[in-house]
Amino acid sequence: MSVSQHKKYVWLVDTIRSAGKISRKEIDRKWASARINDNHESRLPDSTFFRYKNDVEELFDIEILCDRSKGLYYIDDSDINSQTKQWLLSQFAVSQSLDASRELRDRILYEPIPEGTEYLTTIVNAMRDSKWLKVSHLRFDSKELPHIFLLAPLCLKVFKQRWYVLGFTEETDGSRKTPKDAPRLYALDRVKHMETTEKTFRLPRNFDPQSYFAGYYGVFLGKQFTPQPIRARFTESAVPFVRSLPLHHSQKEVEPCVFEWFVAPTLDFVQQLRTYGSEIEILAPESLRQTFAEEARNILKKYE
Repeated sequence: MSVSQHKKYVWLVDTIRSAGKISRKEIDRKWASARINDNHESRLPDSTFFRYKNDVEELFDIEILCDRSKGLYYIDDSDINSQTKQWLLSQFAVSQSLDASRELRDRILYEPIPEGTEYLTTIVNAMRDSKWLKVSHLRFDSKELPHIFLLAPLCLKVFKQRWYVLGFTEETDGSRKTPKDAPRLYALDRVKHMETTEKTFRLPRNFDPQSYFAGYYGVFLGKQFTPQPIRARFTESAVPFVRSLPLHHSQKEVEPCVFEWFVAPTLDFVQQLRTYGSEIEILAPESLRQTFAEEARNILKKYE
C-alpha cells in the first residue's frame, strides 16, 4: 500500500467518523476540496468510494455502514470494542488533522520514532496469510553480521514508540530455534531486511495476544519473570499522574497514595518505577524494596 493510498483511507474514515452520519453528496463536497484529491475531482466516483470502503474493512476491520432509509454513512463506535480499532481510529484522526494543517507543521513537536515501520504492511499481510517471513536482524549488542532466520508472526505490539513482532522462529535450514511454546519478540528497528516466503504456518488454537502479555509491563518476557503483587506508595503530588495514566491494566489504588499491580517485576517495569525517584516508596515485595533501598544508598554515596 502506498503512502498516498493510505492517506485516502485515513481521509475517508476520519471524514465519516467526525461527521457522525454523512451523505454521499457531503462526502463528494469534502472530497472536492481535500488535499489528497490528487486529480482535483469534483466528486468521489462511486466505484472509488466503494473500493475504499471495502479496503478499509478488509485492511483495518473498520466497517463503514449505511442508514439506507436516510442515505447516510457512518461508523458505529459502539461496535469498536478492541484496543486495535480504537488505536487505529485515534491515529487516523490525528493523521488527518496534521495532514490538513501542513502550515502548522513547525508548531507540532513529535517524539522521534525509530525505524522499522516500513515492515508493518509486510508483517500484517504475513499474519493474514499465515506465511513465514525471512528476516535479517541485528541485535544491539551484536558486532557480527545480521542474523538471518525465519519467523512465523503471531502478533504486533507497540511499546514506547517502538514496534515489535512476536513469533516462532526457525533457522533457514529448517531447524527450530525456539521451543514451540516459546515465541520470541523482535524490535522492528533492528530489522535490516524482511520478505515473505511461500512457507505457511498454523496459528496456535489457544493463542491470545492479550492474555500472553497480560502479566507483563512491556516487552521483557520469559518464564524467569513471574507475575506477582507489587505495591508502592507515592507522594500526593505524584498520585494524580499515576491515577490518570495507569502503569499496568491491573493497577488498583488500595489505600490513599498506595497503588498495587499484579505484574512481573521485569527490567522495563522496574525502570518505569525508578522514573518517580523520591516520589515513590516500594512496599512489596520485600526483595524489590531492598533493591530500591540499595540503589538509593549508592546514589547518595555519589553526592556525599
